[in-house]
Amino acid sequence: MLRKTILLWASLLLVATTHAQQRVRGTVVDAHTYTPLPGATITGDDGKTVIADENGIFEWTAGATLTVSNVGYLDRTLTVKPSRTALLVFLEPSGYQLNTIKVTGWSAGKKDGQLDVAKSVGILTTKDLNRGNGLYLENALNLLAGVDMQSRTTSGGQRISIRGYGNNTNFNGQGAQVYLDNIPLTDATGTTLLDDIDFTTIGKAEVFKGPQSSLYGSGIAGTVVLHTLQPPPGQTRVVEDNTVGSYGLWRNNTRIETAGTTASVFFNYGHQESNGFRTNSADRKDYLLFSGRFFNGERSTLSTYFSYAHSVEQLAGEMTDSIFYHRIVWSDPAYLANRSLVDIESFRTGATDEYKIDPHFSNLTTVFMNGYTLNQPFAHGLTDNQAFTFGGRTGFVYAGKGVNGILGAQFEKTVAFNKSYNLTNDTLGTMRGDLQNGSMTYNVYTEWKLTLPEQFILTAGASLNFTEFGITDMMSGVPGHANQSGYKHFSPALTPRLSLLKGLGQHLSVYADVSAGYTPPPTSDVVIAAIGKVNTGLDPERGIQYELGAKGDLLHRKLSFQLALFDLEVKDKITPETVPAAPPTPTYTYYVNVGRQQDLGAELSVSYALLDDRRSAITLLRPFLTYAWSDFHYRDFKSDNNDNAQTVSYSGNKAAGVAPSVLNLGLDLETKPGFYAYVTYRYVGRVPYTFDNLNYARAFSLLSAKVGYKQTLARRLTLDVAGGGDNLLNNTVYSFLFYSGNLAGTTDPHFLPLPYNATWYGSLKLAYAL
Repeated sequence: MLRKTILLWASLLLVATTHAQQRVRGTVVDAHTYTPLPGATITGDDGKTVIADENGIFEWTAGATLTVSNVGYLDRTLTVKPSRTALLVFLEPSGYQLNTIKVTGWSAGKKDGQLDVAKSVGILTTKDLNRGNGLYLENALNLLAGVDMQSRTTSGGQRISIRGYGNNTNFNGQGAQVYLDNIPLTDATGTTLLDDIDFTTIGKAEVFKGPQSSLYGSGIAGTVVLHTLQPPPGQTRVVEDNTVGSYGLWRNNTRIETAGTTASVFFNYGHQESNGFRTNSADRKDYLLFSGRFFNGERSTLSTYFSYAHSVEQLAGEMTDSIFYHRIVWSDPAYLANRSLVDIESFRTGATDEYKIDPHFSNLTTVFMNGYTLNQPFAHGLTDNQAFTFGGRTGFVYAGKGVNGILGAQFEKTVAFNKSYNLTNDTLGTMRGDLQNGSMTYNVYTEWKLTLPEQFILTAGASLNFTEFGITDMMSGVPGHANQSGYKHFSPALTPRLSLLKGLGQHLSVYADVSAGYTPPPTSDVVIAAIGKVNTGLDPERGIQYELGAKGDLLHRKLSFQLALFDLEVKDKITPETVPAAPPTPTYTYYVNVGRQQDLGAELSVSYALLDDRRSAITLLRPFLTYAWSDFHYRDFKSDNNDNAQTVSYSGNKAAGVAPSVLNLGLDLETKPGFYAYVTYRYVGRVPYTFDNLNYARAFSLLSAKVGYKQTLARRLTLDVAGGGDNLLNNTVYSFLFYSGNLAGTTDPHFLPLPYNATWYGSLKLAYAL
């Protein structure tokens, strides 16, 4: 009997031991791009260490607790459980060793760190995006050298300018392509509407400066790639996050998130409101977001995205420089009389399948659609728009030894119904216009990297781009109304790119890059409304950028830097031309290609981790600096192409909307007990806001700070409480600056102000792990 008992216990112990020692296969990846992280270090409680292979793969014993670390990423500690599926370990970028963070751009398969990318790329991590209250993307995006984001309202009407390009419109941005989780936010007309994007749910942002046509098609300014926030792995959490602040600011997020070995799901409902500091400048927003990633073994990942948003932003109108610089809290009576606002209701959805065909080939395909309604009463009328966009994007990637390439295509179509009315004292008048617009863009793109001896990397690529507009005027039968119907198909645009990078050891690289891009004109420029004809002679603006740069992680990776020198030359600049009256035709204006703009500049980004030790009382002490020097001028550029006495030459003038110097300084402090502090100082030089350079916005500086405490209580509840302030120096700062040829031919108001005095906020975030 004793013998049987011993044998039974021995068998049970053998089974238990075998179970405890089950080997589990895992892969370490970037939390946002799912890029494998080769060389990641996996350390157990007993001190045992293994290194992930070139595909980020490792093996470990189930039942053990381990810590996964990689240079440029935050450590992750988890317990390995027995599982038949491969374990995915997500690492979040740390935010202070940016040259080691993987960069998007290859769609699937191989993605590179900054040191292997022959182009200036600015990266913002979750930490960077939350240095302030985390509600407004411009607070973080403007920390990148050469990037300027402005907003016409508290949380809407954004315009993004990169290296002096993208400021050719006073309304929604044009010139830069914006993507969110591989879904284009820029529609087929080239317009980017960001009013309905919940920036609190963005976990990472990348800005590719200058033309990136060999991967993303049109866009001379560059490409902004946003990634949705990802849940912490191995947890199911409920998050409640509230922020309150000056002028009635209140933001609430209620979130449910879970991430395991087979799926990652993120659901968020957000509500935001504020009273604004001027009459009729309040805003109210409601956001609903679902994001999911589902892992079908090691070969396939399906990502899904759906969002709904309702945004109402009141309009108080722009100011003259006299009102603005006298710090008068003023709202335009014409805007007040019409109760002006921007009311947008929208949805966006998309699905992305990333499939590994074999060890060398993979594919990433995205299908998407979105729609919105826009109702905008303003000072002199009312706009009522509906738009629907749909399309797809695919890329086939080859990742071989020494050769990596991608061949892909993108298609996008936007159908818009645009109505406009007279509006006086909030009383609706007659219809002005009723247009149905169909815009379509499609391109084929390819880019290849060849790794050469002596640490040289050669990159070559190009895209062939097609754009066409069709406009139907539903008022064509109205007496006295010029029919604005028409169709415009632009000639195919070929935009190549060529670069050469030289690695200098493991921590330093230098590069040279030449890339071309183009920007189609907006739909409104394609048809000459006054005479009802298609503007057949109008072409896209074209640009070519020459860039030299260096990147490095020195002093044991404590010092990270990027330096870029560039020359961006834009030709075929679009400018208005006035045609004198010839009865019965009145005087009218249409658009022509004339003139050039040359942007010479230098950008420097430096980050230094004075202290970086998670075992010490001060775990992180990091100062950083970004600086942009801009010498941007018009060449052969005029007010019109009439060449008469009224024609004004702007040749030799500084480009409107660009400061010659922009400096950002920051300091990050984090401690082991959980206390943290972030301080940021920003200086922007004086900016010309008319093409004739006779009018300048004054230089300004901004000081912002945030202090907080974060700690995990009882292993399940995480507390993060913080408070901070913006414009702590009480300076006169604009949120948006309008541009025009001169003051003589346009109304004077050009300024939309930020609050004249410091604003404050406090936040409380609770996360409970189920």
